[in-house]
Amino acid sequence: MKVQEPKRLRLATLPTPLVRLERLERELGGGRVWLKRDDMTGLELSGNKVRKLEFVVAEAVADGCDTLVTEGTCQSNHCRATAAVCAKLGLQAVLLIRPQPPDEPRGNHLLDVLFGAQVRCYNREVFDSGREGIVEDVLAELKSAGRKPRWIPMGASEPMGCWGYIRAMAELAGQLRELGIDACDVIMPVSSGGTYAGALLGALLHELSGLRLWGVPVSDDVAFHVREIGDLCRRTVERFTLPITFTDSSMRFIDGYVGDGYAVPYAAATDAIGLLARTEGIVFDPVYTAKAFCALLDGVRDGRLGRDAPVVFIHTGGVFSNFS
Repeated sequence: MKVQEPKRLRLATLPTPLVRLERLERELGGGRVWLKRDDMTGLELSGNKVRKLEFVVAEAVADGCDTLVTEGTCQSNHCRATAAVCAKLGLQAVLLIRPQPPDEPRGNHLLDVLFGAQVRCYNREVFDSGREGIVEDVLAELKSAGRKPRWIPMGASEPMGCWGYIRAMAELAGQLRELGIDACDVIMPVSSGGTYAGALLGALLHELSGLRLWGVPVSDDVAFHVREIGDLCRRTVERFTLPITFTDSSMRFIDGYVGDGYAVPYAAATDAIGLLARTEGIVFDPVYTAKAFCALLDGVRDGRLGRDAPVVFIHTGGVFSNFS
């Protein structure tokens, strides 16, 4: 059964490169390590977010929407990418941010401002306890002002957004075939879950049985992600009538890399940023990629990863957080 891919807006620079980290391999004393450079999707280094927004925003524009409303922290990569897309397409971005950012914009928040986004700030506890009502009120206010808003959940982690990485898995599989690689481990950070959910569904849909997909949580625990990502996958299968069987057993996680909490750096992650920068001239961010890459480094060092089969890390971007 052939599945019709939803309409997408071509916002990303694709395909992104798949590169071998040979100097890093020598530093680690072995292993075969590849990097899928989704930090290079374009649109001002919008990383994995723009793949998902290609589909979500295509649907919004087709529905006549003129305003995109979303949420995140003041250093949210997703909010910044949404603001960039809106600037490019002539839409209004409304960002619901918590907590209150510093008076002087930095990092991603600086770019939100430069892109012309409307930023509304909330106390974290107030927003978390009243999130549903706050979102409803903002959407109602915009509609009463004559706007046609479209709500996008955090990270564009919704069924339509999953198509970004359903499609990306076919792209990665083609690159691996050209290299003669038919089996490998694929590792990526997990937070809102849309990237990992799309990758899981893509591997099933494209019958990529040789790819073992691992998510490394950088927020919340594994039980939370099993519940949320499992629900997102099932909703996506149902909405698009995907001819696959998804079960929770499809998910694989490498736990133990959240640290003290989401967006709270720790020494090993900071060291990972420095290691990749000085060996390969590539920069990770402290929130997502650096923490997840620690799982890869530990696996290569102790022989669990990169020895019997290559290991591929999905670089989801986020460099601007380093400047906050």
